[in-house]
Amino acid sequence: MGLLSRLFGKQDDDDAPVVQRPLDQDARRAQLHDLEIALEELIAAMEQPPSPVTNPGWQGRLKDYKWSQGGATMLQKQTITREELVDITAGVRPVFGPTGPTAGLEHLAPLSDRVQTLIRALEDPLPSEQ
Repeated sequence: MGLLSRLFGKQDDDDAPVVQRPLDQDARRAQLHDLEIALEELIAAMEQPPSPVTNPGWQGRLKDYKWSQGGATMLQKQTITREELVDITAGVRPVFGPTGPTAGLEHLAPLSDRVQTLIRALEDPLPSEQ
């Protein structure tokens, strides 16, 4: 904002508050429920052999998934905000890197893909929110 604008009480458009449309609470709760179930299935499969359950990295990934699952469960019971959606989705990385599943763990790929699809859907605005 320039000096003259400040003197005359004018504001730049950059100073105008950003108005966000409210989230579609019912649709977001349904999405969170789907994510909760998908994470539950993925966690259960990751905790079973032949998964490397004693590997510290694997344990960390499980911890992240469990935290997000708990967050999705809790968020369904309150008013949902964009910030809370980001908090839940930010820590959910795919089980496998770009090289794909490790031998013997291919059965986890579809479960991980499902979780990632649900995460992307939570990050994108719904038609009712645009």
